[in-house]
Amino acid sequence: MTLSGRYSEDPHAADIGLPKLTPTGWTVLGFLSLSSRNGYQLRQAVQRSVGHFWGVSYGQLYPQLKHLEANGLIAADEPAAERGRQTVWQLTEQGATALDGWLSLPAQPAQRRDEGMVKLLFSDHAGPRAMLRLIEQRRDEARGRRDQATATVPGAQWPEQTERSADSVPATWLVRAHTIALADAELAWCDQAQALIAEQLGASSESDDVR
Repeated sequence: MTLSGRYSEDPHAADIGLPKLTPTGWTVLGFLSLSSRNGYQLRQAVQRSVGHFWGVSYGQLYPQLKHLEANGLIAADEPAAERGRQTVWQLTEQGATALDGWLSLPAQPAQRRDEGMVKLLFSDHAGPRAMLRLIEQRRDEARGRRDQATATVPGAQWPEQTERSADSVPATWLVRAHTIALADAELAWCDQAQALIAEQLGASSESDDVR
């Protein structure tokens, strides 16, 4: 299951004078509002947290950093670059203002794309065992999401120079809890679905015995 990030910019952003940014661009600003990071740290942060529900393009991550810098929304930590390290990026005052404006806008409706659920809709054609395979796949994916979220401690991977702690940013814990809750709901649904199909298979077997 994925949530589509096909739109390239927020349609309401221009109404309040915000820059035209892709979902990847806004995500970069958001992560830099929590902590200064280099490109690799940004990519790791995306994978740990929003990668499974937000349309971030890893191929556009580094070009977006340059785009954001050119527009004055982020700035490079020059001393780090001089030491031969990866460029560490930080949010500028202009970037913080843009992020505040974007956060003030209503969120766009989630565009859910779920091939597994579409296949399940038509799986009567292939029979109950095909349904069970699809449900088991969903169970494995939900377990994976839950395990990843459970193992992720907000703030644990923030750079050492970060002055704030994750405890001062409760939203990071709320997103983690939401991910776990959704995975738990998916696992409960899988149990119900498998029980229903098993009941149907049992009834079908008894019918065959009678005949």
